[in-house]
Amino acid sequence: MNAYTLEAVEKHREHLRVGPLNVEFPSGCVTAIVGVNGSGKSTMLSMMIGLAHPNQGNIYFGQQRVDADHDYEWKQRIGYLPEQPNSEDDYKTPDQLATVYAYWYKNWDWQVYQSMMAKYEIPPKTRLNKMSKGMRRKCELIMILSYRPDVLLLDEPSSGLDPVSWRYVMEDLQKFMDDGDRTIIIATHIIDEVRRLADYIMFLHRGQLVQFVEKDELFDAWKEYWFNISEAAQLKGAPGVKDTLQDGVGVRLIVNDIPQFEDYLQRHNIQPIRVQTVPLDEIMLQSIKGVK
Repeated sequence: MNAYTLEAVEKHREHLRVGPLNVEFPSGCVTAIVGVNGSGKSTMLSMMIGLAHPNQGNIYFGQQRVDADHDYEWKQRIGYLPEQPNSEDDYKTPDQLATVYAYWYKNWDWQVYQSMMAKYEIPPKTRLNKMSKGMRRKCELIMILSYRPDVLLLDEPSSGLDPVSWRYVMEDLQKFMDDGDRTIIIATHIIDEVRRLADYIMFLHRGQLVQFVEKDELFDAWKEYWFNISEAAQLKGAPGVKDTLQDGVGVRLIVNDIPQFEDYLQRHNIQPIRVQTVPLDEIMLQSIKGVK
């Protein structure tokens, strides 16, 4: 069962064409959507919650077709945190906003709200437009967690957070996933969030799906090898090499076909100085090279 399914979805913006996207987001997992600014992450999430309508294709939440023109019961099950705050809430206090949420969401839990407000030290009587960016962000997250949704759609959730608050948010998101068959789809540029939370990683670039892969499988498929500069000539033409970089007195190779490359080293009796996992930001950079 998938939490979301996108079938040939396209959205045409003035400076960006998103799609066609054919994606299945598995239930009970965390999927991190990563990509540079302007890659289409926010546009895709807004279509998934029904705030924007695709020019082509269909989006399904479970078996329910998402329709931007109607609010269905399925929205009760989704917690959506947009990248930018809702200006209509500027003059509300957290308690006033919570009262609105409690009216609309049947699963609203005042105990969850009050305990999280205390944990994050949010003043319940202060207007949202008087809060810092980080404090308001924490308040917005508290609101959606307090009605206990099944799925979270999070667009850069840690924007503006201090390190301590960021750690608390990561703990709360992990706790959210511990409670039943829940799902998180998170658009983020924070590498530590992907490492800590994600089961799957989706690379999006210029509106195009570059890769959708299980996180451990992705890291197992990429490695960095260091060699003495004297051996560099023997490595020309080696299979699986995505990039070759001068690194001090040595050469660093980024490789994404490990079996073939290891076989090449064995046949040519070449021993690397060091081997390690490729950082996620480097994998993303190498993955989007050549994508038009």
